[in-house]
Amino acid sequence: MFKAILFDVYGTLLDVHSIQIVLEKHFPGKGIEASKLLRDKQIEYTRLYALRPSGIPYENFMSLTRSAVEYTIMTFGKNNQNIPVADIMSSYQKLTTFPEVVQILDYIKSKNYKIAVLSNGDSEMLREVLGNSGLQDKFDTSLSAASVNSFKIDSQVYKLASDFFACKPEECLLVSANYWDIIGAGWNGIKTFWVNRMGSPKDPLGYEPNFEGKSLEELQQVL
Repeated sequence: MFKAILFDVYGTLLDVHSIQIVLEKHFPGKGIEASKLLRDKQIEYTRLYALRPSGIPYENFMSLTRSAVEYTIMTFGKNNQNIPVADIMSSYQKLTTFPEVVQILDYIKSKNYKIAVLSNGDSEMLREVLGNSGLQDKFDTSLSAASVNSFKIDSQVYKLASDFFACKPEECLLVSANYWDIIGAGWNGIKTFWVNRMGSPKDPLGYEPNFEGKSLEELQQVL
């Protein structure tokens, strides 16, 4: 059905809110709230840099994640600005893998699909976080937005997939838990599978994913 299956990493394969464990140590009683703010700022910064005017230098995903961590510390650590950024950044490279991920990736590989990561993460960041999670050997390649000095939902990022696999966009399927990513891929002609773990409503922006499931297990049924 598809020439390539593309996977978002952060929030789709790896639980970005597993960082709340280390954040709770630094901000007692505020771990999940701090985790949500960190993620919101991280994505906000990528959108700003994707839209930056000429003359503004590119900052990669690692750098913007660090900025989001710093903002989170300024917000929740008002009485303790000595919280080590490096400690939180190190934990961000060791995010928890969702429980069904390995089984589903192995199934997809067994069916001889081409599998790739399509992520905002820069190459170094992806290499480390996928290595720590044991997922590095599950993919044929990692396609990073950093290679075009931008971020999702810039069309250049989604074009990386069809260019690499020498196929039409509609011959690719993007799997993502981030609905803004699903919309971005769909607007660029890529077929989409939305991993809707929280049972969230769809954003009413005129786009519907091609497929939807509560976990990656439904993806196996689709394929």
